Amino acid sequence: MSQNDESQHIGTSNLRKEDDGFLTVKKYDINEFTLTDNETYDGAIALYKGKVYTDIMPASFDEITETHFRKWLSLKPEMILIGTGASHFFLKPEQAAYFYTKGIGIETMRTDSACRTYSVIAGEMRNGLAILFPIQDN
Repeated sequence: MSQNDESQHIGTSNLRKEDDGFLTVKKYDINEFTLTDNETYDGAIALYKGKVYTDIMPASFDEITETHFRKWLSLKPEMILIGTGASHFFLKPEQAAYFYTKGIGIETMRTDSACRTYSVIAGEMRNGLAILFPIQDN
């Protein structure tokens, strides 16, 4: 490649430019989330493909059951991110195995990390499901 070849400076990115269907968390506070469409939600929410789901969520991470897992899988995500609140909690090994045997990646992390990670995943137009539990007011 010659010194004058400007193509060496051209890069590609899968990051999507903002569009109406691209919903992420703009800000979160004690027990609530404000999304990029400026809608505010109290309590736990799920984000998937530009939609917000509250009816498939338990009230807290400790209340997750297999029934919730089935609801989440019915959306057909490629991966699931669980934001566990202000602290990082892990799924039980048998809970994680439930998803791995179905070929679905699942990760838990603090909610602030899950919000940032989901922004990247959604921006890459990947079918990630964000399960977000708010930071609790103790």
